[in-house]
Amino acid sequence: MSQTAVQARSERYEELLRAAAECFQSRGFAATSIDTVARHLGATKGRVYHYFPSKMDLFNAVRERAMDLVFAASDDGYAMQGSPAERLYEMSAGHVRSMIDDLPYMHVLVDGLQMLRYSTTTQFQREAMEAHLARRDVYEQRFREVVVEGVADGQLHVGPQLSVTIQSFMGTLNGPVFWYRPRGDDTSESRQAIVDDVVRFALSGLGLNEESITLYSSQSRKVFA
Repeated sequence: MSQTAVQARSERYEELLRAAAECFQSRGFAATSIDTVARHLGATKGRVYHYFPSKMDLFNAVRERAMDLVFAASDDGYAMQGSPAERLYEMSAGHVRSMIDDLPYMHVLVDGLQMLRYSTTTQFQREAMEAHLARRDVYEQRFREVVVEGVADGQLHVGPQLSVTIQSFMGTLNGPVFWYRPRGDDTSESRQAIVDDVVRFALSGLGLNEESITLYSSQSRKVFA
C-alpha cells in the first residue's frame, strides 16, 4: 500500500472516530447506533463495520483515542525540567485544554469511566476495558507522583488521605467536560482564560500560593492557537 493510500486510510479512520465521538456526546451511548454514526459521517454502515464489528468496539476505540489525547496533552509538563509545582501546572493546563479542545472525545472518556464494565460481553471487550482502566491508573499515577514530589519539597500540601485529594484534584480538572460548551464568540483568549481559572482553582486546593500560580501561568509553554 502506498504512503498516500495509508494516509487516506488513516484520515478516514480519524473522521470515523470523530463522528462517533460527536454522536456519543450528543446522544449518549444507548441512543447511538452504527446507523447514527454512519448518517452523521455521511457514509454507509459498511464503512463503519469495515473497522468495528459492534457499537461497543467503536465506543472503546473512541475512548482509547481520548486517552491518547490526554496523555499527549500532559506529556510535555510531565517530562519538563522544573519544580514539581511547575510541572504540575503545565500538566494540568494541558489536561484542561484537552478537555476543551477535544470535548466530544472527553465526554466519551468520562462516560466510559463511569460505565466501567457496562456491556463488556465479549472477551475482547473485557480485555479492552481492563486495558483502559490500567491506562487510566497510569495517567492518574503521573499526577499523584508529581503531587507527592511537590509535598516533599514544601510547595504543595495535602490532607491525610492522598487518594481523596488526587481524585478531587482530577475531578476539578475534568470539570469543563460537564459545563463547557463552545460558543460562536469563543476566542483563543477566552478559552485560555477558562484553562487558567480551572487550573488556578485546582492548584490552590493543593496549597500552591497565588504568586507561584500567576508565574507559572505567564510562563506556560502551550496556549490555544
